[in-house]
Amino acid sequence: MSTARQASGNPWYLDFFGEDFWAVAAHEYTPERTATEVHYLAAVLEASAPGRRVLDLGCGTGRHALALARRGFQVTGVDASAWALRQAQSAAAATGVPVRWLRRDLLHERPWQVDEFDAIICVQSFGWGTDPQQLRLLREARRALVPGGLLLLDHSNVLAIAGHYVPEATFEAEGLRAEFRRNYQVASGRSTGWIEVRRGDAEPAVIHDDVRMYQPAEVRDLLTRAGFTVERVDADFVVEREAGTSSRYVQFLARNREPRTGAISSWGRPPEDRSWAVDLRWSPDEVEFLRPSIDAAFRSVYAAGDVAELARDYHVTDPYAGDRAAPVLSKHFGFDMGADMVTAGAGATGLLHACAVLAAPGPVLSLARGYPDLPHVAARMGCETVVTRLERLAHDLDRHAPSMLVVDRPTFEGDLYSRARLDEIVEAARLRGTTVVLDEAYATYLGPGASCVPAVAEHDNLIVIRSMSKGYCCGGLRVGFAIAAPELTRRLRESAPPLGANSAGLAVALHLLGQGDIFAGLRARIAEIRPTVSAELERVGLQLTDGDHRLPWVTVRDACTARSVLAELGVRTKQSGGGADYGFGEELLKVAVPLSEARLAAFRATFAHAD
Repeated sequence: MSTARQASGNPWYLDFFGEDFWAVAAHEYTPERTATEVHYLAAVLEASAPGRRVLDLGCGTGRHALALARRGFQVTGVDASAWALRQAQSAAAATGVPVRWLRRDLLHERPWQVDEFDAIICVQSFGWGTDPQQLRLLREARRALVPGGLLLLDHSNVLAIAGHYVPEATFEAEGLRAEFRRNYQVASGRSTGWIEVRRGDAEPAVIHDDVRMYQPAEVRDLLTRAGFTVERVDADFVVEREAGTSSRYVQFLARNREPRTGAISSWGRPPEDRSWAVDLRWSPDEVEFLRPSIDAAFRSVYAAGDVAELARDYHVTDPYAGDRAAPVLSKHFGFDMGADMVTAGAGATGLLHACAVLAAPGPVLSLARGYPDLPHVAARMGCETVVTRLERLAHDLDRHAPSMLVVDRPTFEGDLYSRARLDEIVEAARLRGTTVVLDEAYATYLGPGASCVPAVAEHDNLIVIRSMSKGYCCGGLRVGFAIAAPELTRRLRESAPPLGANSAGLAVALHLLGQGDIFAGLRARIAEIRPTVSAELERVGLQLTDGDHRLPWVTVRDACTARSVLAELGVRTKQSGGGADYGFGEELLKVAVPLSEARLAAFRATFAHAD
């Protein structure tokens, strides 16, 4: 249900919280009540906020902001009411209290144009919009907080209000008469109505409202879905007072969870102080099977003309390389694509970061054990990030209404979704208004014929990411491609930096792609050696997952045990992300297949000594 609008066409709250409302509210928000609330707010902020920068969300006339500023907090007050902010500014000027005031409708502004804060307080200013709007508000609030920052959210408990809810009431005091009319709608949880305010001999004013009245459990659910961790729930502005059905006001202390870790961070760990018999973190020997193609690409590019001219030219008229790349990609994937369907960027990682910007304000849904960078960046921007499994996908699409779904193909375990299965996933996402990002960085080993790039012709909500790093052994080129329908490409380009792929690297990448499927020899070697690796790992008691036999790694279950067993043998493995980072039910371990004769001999010698 959408919130009411006034005759002016504005959302109801833009006109409601003016002089007439505050004439009535002044009798409710007494100095004694304000002092009690400020005492509580200050105590919580002192004990739980990581710093003293505070945003007062829905600050009204500044009754909390001014008092907190007097206590040494650096306060920014934001409200949608021009009248209320004028009163706040006047009070601040009269007392010399430094507070920054902003007039913003943060329920609709996306993204928020505000600074970063250590804490946000929101007292009696929650519920003005629809549930989706409130969820977006909380996500934007999380984005405005530092990692580990605190949100203190107060709301009126409908469970307590329902006990004395009346549809009509009258209030009179000091030349003021206010008549209230209310209609609480149980099905929607909204209270709609109006207040007729008479002040002296002036003409009566009628102001309308439309408030979502929440149960505490509903607020907790919204906070969790917005990416917060609820640490404590207080009642009636008393620290650690347990909230009950009779608690008129409930305060949630919610923490901005630390963002998930990106994959690249795993390479920043200090080197281990020991020697290894064999290093199976990756397969550097892949390049031996691709070197002729790579050398040919570089020779062709650098022999074609003036190298200095190639380095100088950065194609400002083709900033996303669509004109240059589309003909080559069309031939490579056997699918006719236009220049307006291609975005080149600084590798798959750079393009995934651009997709994260496109996903804002979220939420972002990712299948378990996916590459973590897109959700990691989205979380840093304040998006809710949710990990799901294939069997729960339809349920979680309905529950979370994500802006983006991230799918890896192949998966961490080496599974490869069929084209038919992918069509089902993308169509299910389309019905919920969700964009799907299909990360095919590791699909290069399988050859262009195994790619789902042609699926973008049938799905206008699908982005396929391709890379020159995995398989091609050309990560240093920093070239990747995002392929999508024209309208989705246009939106992605609004997030992706132009000129993201350097001209020289792009030229080499396109020459490599122009050679077609260059992986036949590599796949044959993988097929020859992979069974040996699997057999040796199983012989020492490790459990493996099923995976596509064309991929140059084996996935091992129970990573902690596996890492210990392999380390004892002198086998070095890459420390993979755990459940929190990658959405694992259990932590798995990738073990690369040794492909060169020298590395294979070292592998065999190592396992020959195993019991």
